[in-house]
Amino acid sequence: MNCSKGRRTALMIAGLVLIAWVTQVQASDIQDLVKNPQNFLGQEVEMKASCIKGGRAGDVLGYECTTKDGVYLNADDITPEEAKAKLEDDCADGKCEATLSFVPHSYTTSGVIEPDKDVVVFNTKTAEVNF
Repeated sequence: MNCSKGRRTALMIAGLVLIAWVTQVQASDIQDLVKNPQNFLGQEVEMKASCIKGGRAGDVLGYECTTKDGVYLNADDITPEEAKAKLEDDCADGKCEATLSFVPHSYTTSGVIEPDKDVVVFNTKTAEVNF
């Protein structure tokens, strides 16, 4: 009985480690995020960025978020409501940096957003913002 109980425990721990790895991919290495954006599709990504409703140029339907390293995120919506209110008040025009958690469903690259530089733009339905 102890052997099977120990085996079940080991399998459960292995499963939890696998689930944690799949759902909490950290984008601490921004260069990997830029070089291999396809590896992050469908994975939870966490990064520090500033966000602007409508985007800097006013051409984004939701929120445009940008890291200091030039990785972009277009999010249809932001949660929680308190973060949304802060982005529209104290942090308007991208004044505040926050931690974003999101699962990108697609990405593009653009050579027109920043002069002389190709940037990666991730797209997601919702991003969780924590200040």
